[in-house]
Amino acid sequence: MSVTSLTGRVRGRVEALAAGLSQQVESVTRNSRIFIENSDVDDLNPPDDIDEYHDLYREVGIIRANINQFVRDVTKPGVRIEADDETTQAYFMGGEGAPDFAPTGGFIDNCAVIGGEKHKPFYPFLGVTIAQRWTRGTNLIELLKQDGSEEKPDGPITGFKHIPPETVSARTYANTNILLDPDDTKISDEVTKRGEAAAYVQFDDNSIVGRRIGGFDKDEITFSQNDILKQVLNPDIGGDDATEDGVFGTSIIESCATDAEEYQEIKRDRARAVKTKAYGVWDAQFNTEVTETPDEVILTEWSDDDQDDWLDGVEGLGPGDIIGHDGSIELNQWEPSVPDLDDTLKHYVSDILAPLPAPKYATAFGESIANHVSDRQENSYQDTIEEERKYQSRSWTQAFRAVAERHPKLDPSGVRVLIEPEEEASPVMSLDDDDIERLERFANAFDKIRGDQPTDMFADPAVLLQMVLQLPEEALPSDLDADVDESDPEVQAMAEQLTGTAPAGGDD
Repeated sequence: MSVTSLTGRVRGRVEALAAGLSQQVESVTRNSRIFIENSDVDDLNPPDDIDEYHDLYREVGIIRANINQFVRDVTKPGVRIEADDETTQAYFMGGEGAPDFAPTGGFIDNCAVIGGEKHKPFYPFLGVTIAQRWTRGTNLIELLKQDGSEEKPDGPITGFKHIPPETVSARTYANTNILLDPDDTKISDEVTKRGEAAAYVQFDDNSIVGRRIGGFDKDEITFSQNDILKQVLNPDIGGDDATEDGVFGTSIIESCATDAEEYQEIKRDRARAVKTKAYGVWDAQFNTEVTETPDEVILTEWSDDDQDDWLDGVEGLGPGDIIGHDGSIELNQWEPSVPDLDDTLKHYVSDILAPLPAPKYATAFGESIANHVSDRQENSYQDTIEEERKYQSRSWTQAFRAVAERHPKLDPSGVRVLIEPEEEASPVMSLDDDDIERLERFANAFDKIRGDQPTDMFADPAVLLQMVLQLPEEALPSDLDADVDESDPEVQAMAEQLTGTAPAGGDD
């Protein structure tokens, strides 16, 4: 066979293949994460390691402590729903003014699915949501429908439930990172019960978990964008399948996952070394016994089975236990060394904590951090907390406003979710220990500046109480203009209790 004829045959096959590829593609694997369903819709999966990052949060103590501390700090002020309409606000928050059709305690105390149970409070659900966003990088939260209204476009929303993103595939317009619009049903055969184009499909055989287990036994569940509240952390801009084309977020743990795994391995190896040193390493020499008689020499040896039986018998031997044998054994012991890994582990701890939201000192790993460093970290940390509160407030405002829009007796005007103290509450009343300590330092410094001069020479008492301390109006004394005798023992005792120092003295 000549080279020329071979080249011609190869060229013919290539041309035939090219002609076939120019036709419409129905189902062709493009890469490990993106699948072309048809020429107009792409099937896109979350990052392959999304659930493994969350496993590191569950398994590594320093990661779990850091994220949990951050969640507590973000949700510390509590959460409340406000609305322009009093009935709507009372429906969400409960209380004496709640309408008859509101659930007991208000919607906010009955809207979450936690641990497989419905009608749970929203506050702990919010904490789970924040943790999931930072550990998985993506939250997919189903807006639960009222029973019997699943097929109605405006069916009432009864609550919220997390969907593991690793069980879901997204549907985007071909070669874009744009999810299918609910009304764009002409280009997709996958629609929801309400007849909307599916942007997400749960239990898809091509999803991360679906491919791992060789497909689901469960039926696929389709969701449109109207059915899901999606939250992401640090989403990419798209264009690279390694960043999931910008549809899904990035776990904060991705940047320290390798360090965390190595940290776990070193700790396991050290624990094994300590255990080995404690028990020692033994070498058993099974000797051959020689017995000489006038007629012969008899050799008594340990068979392989006898040696295995003896080793099995001593494997679980403890203090005070006795094991017997009828052969000759020589035992030798040596102790392995345990390397000093404290500095190495501290280095890993620093690398693991570096990208996480809470500062190092906040999770009991800050013994060697100077005060000026912790102050800078505190300022940055407070900014991160405030950013997360604003993100969650904006995101959940959309969800709770949708609840009001789909309820026939509620007015969605002005519905908003707030993660902050009540407006009428004094900030002084809600200070934590660190803030109170700073306030005391400020008060002491102010007292030194004031010297022997009365406080009202610097500011009117009402201004101090209302603008500085921001006390609610009902907490203000009614006799602010009355003269106060600072030499009065009772006045001095009250001032000392509040500020830690007594007044410099009153008018004689």
